[in-house]
Amino acid sequence: MDALELIVDEGRPANAGRFFQLGADLLALLDELSDVPVAWRITELRTGSALATIAPPEGAPQESRWLRLVHSSLGRVGQGEPLPDEWTPDAVKTAHRFVEHGQPVDGGEDWVPPRLALVTDAPAVPPSVELTAALGERLEVLQPFERTMPGSVRGELVGLNVSRGNRASLRLPNKRIVRVGFDTSLRGELKDALYKQVEVSGAVRQDGDGRIFHIRAEDVRILVKPDLRWADLFGVDPDFTEGATTEEWLGVNRGQA
Repeated sequence: MDALELIVDEGRPANAGRFFQLGADLLALLDELSDVPVAWRITELRTGSALATIAPPEGAPQESRWLRLVHSSLGRVGQGEPLPDEWTPDAVKTAHRFVEHGQPVDGGEDWVPPRLALVTDAPAVPPSVELTAALGERLEVLQPFERTMPGSVRGELVGLNVSRGNRASLRLPNKRIVRVGFDTSLRGELKDALYKQVEVSGAVRQDGDGRIFHIRAEDVRILVKPDLRWADLFGVDPDFTEGATTEEWLGVNRGQA
């Protein structure tokens, strides 16, 4: 099972504020990329040069794909390549904030940038990703266009998290995930709607391609599947045309509805 190491202030006593801020930023970035909320674990913690190893929950090794996505994507950006389609504008913002919080504030000459190292059993281990000022500048340039407007989205509510902010995940029919933000007053309604088909209304945010990636929920409605199909209505009222054929009835009544 893969894991991700966050190494801060390597070779010298770590700045506590920087270390904990970067840890919170990394969790926020993983939240932006994962389909549903994940209860990440700290499997190793070292002091001095601070190191924290983040791994998926026990019994859910497949969630390590988000750790690999963070590591590989930031590595490609550092080499001048674009971000994958999975990265929403919010994910890019969060990654930029993550890198910026790792930069020095005192201008010390012994500065060593924080880095991310992938822990894996794979034969070829990719190099660490350094959180440099150049990487932060590149992420700032890559920040995509977005627009906000009133609207609604339909899909299955597949995730809900209140421990790291009021956040939910809505899976669209095409399997893409839309993030849902909400006020505390909607917690009960969203909890009741978990794993059900819903319509969420509020302020939707779209990327440059017109895809909705986030909605600030103002209302949540559970969609009820109808008991009848259109085919079931055939012949339900045989006297509707009062003895006339369908063609005759339409010829007399067309345009009078």
